[in-house]
Amino acid sequence: MDESEQASKKCPRLTIWRIFVLLLLIAVVAFAAFRFHLKWKLNTRIEAIRAAGYPVTCAELDAWYTIPDDAENAAFTILDALSFYQEWDKDKLEGLPLAGQAELPARTEALAAEMKTRIAEYIADNNEAIEWLHAGAEIEHCRYPVDFTAGFKTRLNHLPNMRRAAMLLNLEALLHAENNETDAAVHSVISGFGFARSLSMEPCSISQLSRRGCHLLLLSTLERIINRADLTDGQLIELSEYLYDIERTSDISRAFVGERCIGLGFFTAPHSLDPDVFEFVPPRPILLLSQAIGLVDMDAVIFLDIMKDQLEAIRLPYHQREKVTDAIEKKLGSKSKIHILAHELTPFLSRLITIEIKTIAHLRTTRTGLAVQHYRLAAGALPDTLSQLVPAYLDAV
Repeated sequence: MDESEQASKKCPRLTIWRIFVLLLLIAVVAFAAFRFHLKWKLNTRIEAIRAAGYPVTCAELDAWYTIPDDAENAAFTILDALSFYQEWDKDKLEGLPLAGQAELPARTEALAAEMKTRIAEYIADNNEAIEWLHAGAEIEHCRYPVDFTAGFKTRLNHLPNMRRAAMLLNLEALLHAENNETDAAVHSVISGFGFARSLSMEPCSISQLSRRGCHLLLLSTLERIINRADLTDGQLIELSEYLYDIERTSDISRAFVGERCIGLGFFTAPHSLDPDVFEFVPPRPILLLSQAIGLVDMDAVIFLDIMKDQLEAIRLPYHQREKVTDAIEKKLGSKSKIHILAHELTPFLSRLITIEIKTIAHLRTTRTGLAVQHYRLAAGALPDTLSQLVPAYLDAV
């Protein structure tokens, strides 16, 4: 075989090897460009959040959840109140409404003597806690001792007892109303709303849900008070103005800001996700692979875009929010199921917007009920239409 024949046989092999190396280099460069572009998209969104004045990391979130340096902190007074709480055993709780298993009668009916006695005993046993709750409810600013640097592992130790405290104030209001002690009943309700306000600045969805739970319980109690006690014009006005102030200052966006920081913490270290909490979290090796190939960054971009949409939806008028929220859920649903983390961490927040809308509806319904009662006291009869309440008792229907 001469040299020309040998060269011709080596040439194809050499060419194939060169093509393979070239394709490999192209693939590496393309992948590097893809990862660089993903990082750029993610960092651009993160910097935009910071530029808007919002926290990004859990450490920044912890510093963001603050009150004025010279302000009195209601948290210390409320936590002291909770430390005085006297728990009843299960047998005693059976005859107690709200805190126990007993059901209240219809709102127009009197409490049974036995139930009334049981409520009075419960209030007496927790009198010291109630006094501290009233004091704490009057303090404007509140920052509970919560360390949000722990991310999703943040412990909200104060929340389990908040429900008990809310029930104490509600039961006290019911008892005062039953005795026609209207000033005291109104004071208990307003203290209940002030107590719920202590959670208003907490940047966490479960805290905001707890606050709204307190609101709904108080609104139900207020409905019963109006039916069982004769409130004066001044008391009706005071309650109506207080409810209007709650609606005016309601800001569910803080929960989204907090959940966004916690979510970003997950995307930074996805292998730290607890499979006991998140049902569809893949095994650790798959998470690490997803992080290496850029899938986690893609999920983070989707997550931030959805959160941005939701925060913008919160700023819309109430009647527009639900439609926009539905569109956001469809947008997320259109994303491939391969984006496990984006699907797992995002959906429930849309439901939080719907819960907020319903809470505002309850507040407005109650304000309208107070206006109807106010009109009835003045006119001696119920209004034929709600428009008769405007402008003396409501700004608008």
